[in-house]
Amino acid sequence: MLAYGVPTDATDEYIKIGESTTIKSLKRFCRAVVEVFGACYLRSPNADDVARLLHISERRGFPRMLGSLDCIAPPANYVIKGKKYNMGYYLVDGIYPKWSTLVQSIHDPRHRKKKLFAMKQEACRKDVECAFGVLQSRFSIIAGPARLWNKKVLHDIMTSCIIMHNMIIEDERDINASIEE
Repeated sequence: MLAYGVPTDATDEYIKIGESTTIKSLKRFCRAVVEVFGACYLRSPNADDVARLLHISERRGFPRMLGSLDCIAPPANYVIKGKKYNMGYYLVDGIYPKWSTLVQSIHDPRHRKKKLFAMKQEACRKDVECAFGVLQSRFSIIAGPARLWNKKVLHDIMTSCIIMHNMIIEDERDINASIEE
């Protein structure tokens, strides 16, 4: 169900268990994945992770940017135009609140510098959309309409898919690869 997004009644023909047992098994599996592996695969970034993110962002033209997410920024000390900052920032679109850690898109860029900034910012923000697309392609249950309406169950399904994705990435990662990879 997670990988192929098949409905519960389709599993009955293949594995010979009823719909209610299939749903119960899916819920228990996802909850177990979150409980057992969540601490390891959903941890806050460590110093090496932050250094890698900052390096990649700087190479893309956004020094000290941590990513294109909406969450609390870990400490990152830097100076821009003589002003000292003590936390990183995230690129977001206009639907987010105006917080010091969130840098919003320029709505209607008219000057060359603002157009260049908006273009580069949009390219970085697309990383999140791409990451979600990867999850959807790997776990079809995410791509389709929600069949289980309980928020806790939906949270466990999404979280377990992210955890398993992170496990796959870790397993396939080349530890000798350059920091950009």
